[in-house]
Amino acid sequence: MQQHSIHPWPRAKSERNHSLRKFGGHPPGRRCAEAAYPAFCLEHHSLYSQFAAAVTGSTSSGRRLARAALEELAAQWLAALRSPSPSGFAWALLADTIAPYRTGSARTLYRNFHVAEADALLLRHRLGCSVTEAGRVMGMSPDAFELLWRRALMNATNARHMPASDAI
Repeated sequence: MQQHSIHPWPRAKSERNHSLRKFGGHPPGRRCAEAAYPAFCLEHHSLYSQFAAAVTGSTSSGRRLARAALEELAAQWLAALRSPSPSGFAWALLADTIAPYRTGSARTLYRNFHVAEADALLLRHRLGCSVTEAGRVMGMSPDAFELLWRRALMNATNARHMPASDAI
């Protein structure tokens, strides 16, 4: 049996040029990647805005900062798609974008917890996200998010010397 290597693109230059014309001058993979960005923004913008508003204390600042993070993501979209978790990559951009604008109480929360734990607490308790929704937006499985969230709750109860059953 003869083995053939699999090529992602047609081998002949004329075949490749035909394919590129067919897809508007861009390889089909790139067009799919470019089409995925608006869908990602549509799915995440609302929650990003709510989260940023919760951290900054301002709805208008939250919308502006979420938009800025998504614009930065546009510039890095192909890198995000190559990362282990595009949602996690985007979440890190959002967190970096809003960090300088945290309110005093948010700064205290982030000082007392790891960043991801503080994010998890805000998503679950301030915004009311489900474990599945919060995990998806942070770029992790629901099980990984639940573990993170429960660890944050345990750290909160240890810091306050109260039983874990009272924290939940």
